[in-house]
Amino acid sequence: MRTKPWMKVVATTSLALLLLSMLLLNACGGAEAEEVKTTPEEKPVTTTVVEVSEFEVVKDAVAAYLTDRAGNMAASDLFMAIAEDDAPYIVSLRSAADYAKGHIPGAVNIAFGGLATLPEDEEILVYCYTGQSASFGAVLLGVLGYDVQNLLHGMSSWSTDPDVFVSRFSTTAQGDFQVETTANQGSTYDFPELNNTTSDDEDTILEAAVATVSPKYITASDLNIRIADDEDMTIVSVRSAEHYAAGHVPGAINIGLGSLVDGLNKLDPDSPVYVYCYTGHSAAQAASLLNLLGYDAYSLKFGMCSWTPDTAVNMGKCFNASGVQGYDTEK
Repeated sequence: MRTKPWMKVVATTSLALLLLSMLLLNACGGAEAEEVKTTPEEKPVTTTVVEVSEFEVVKDAVAAYLTDRAGNMAASDLFMAIAEDDAPYIVSLRSAADYAKGHIPGAVNIAFGGLATLPEDEEILVYCYTGQSASFGAVLLGVLGYDVQNLLHGMSSWSTDPDVFVSRFSTTAQGDFQVETTANQGSTYDFPELNNTTSDDEDTILEAAVATVSPKYITASDLNIRIADDEDMTIVSVRSAEHYAAGHVPGAINIGLGSLVDGLNKLDPDSPVYVYCYTGHSAAQAASLLNLLGYDAYSLKFGMCSWTPDTAVNMGKCFNASGVQGYDTEK
């Protein structure tokens, strides 16, 4: 059969295309060429930045401190330790002028703001006039990791010389204010925010919080006036539940010192917090811890002993000068 001219053109064109395709395949390695592997585009890595909460860092440090908080050493025990050449590193937090009048043998004198400069490898004992300011200081040292104790009742328990002890609790200045036995539940509040540093380092955050704290007090008469004026405030008893029930400052809620962290939501961060105990030592510790956390906290000077002479309420724990031995001091 005779082939039509247009069919010859199609066949020729098809053959040419086939040959061209084979040449192209050979140039690229053909069907037997090694497969070229490509690396898939890497997925972008998402970095999650965790913002450090200063409040949470300090709260954790406060909780840790409360599991092993600073104790109170009696003057007689310190006297024996000195006599046996086994005394701790003794620190006076009193004024330079009062330190010069007479201080516990071997004691060094530093300002409250210099606490963090103390040697970290020593057992520390801090003392003041009555034991309350030193309680504020003992907390700060304890939170920073020091092995620290406070001298119970301070220089008042060491010396009988009024020129040396300077000030002490006296029943003549004791109030006789109203107490109540009805329990108060309080309200619920948010926590304060801390903005003491721009650092995310936990040690730096803690040191910055410590630097904000100084001893703060309120007297019984001033607190009584604030209660009468119905001022915004939170009053906290850190005494035992049993002793709180026996009689407490009107309006006070009860949060044991060991339960302080669990009770923070009961404290108003926008108004003063007044804390009291028996003599002022435990309340000063609590107030120091609360100030670390951003609260405006004050310790009731001399505690429940300054509020009422009723021993069924103050539990007979008040300082008694008749028991002071009168140990030697040095200048």
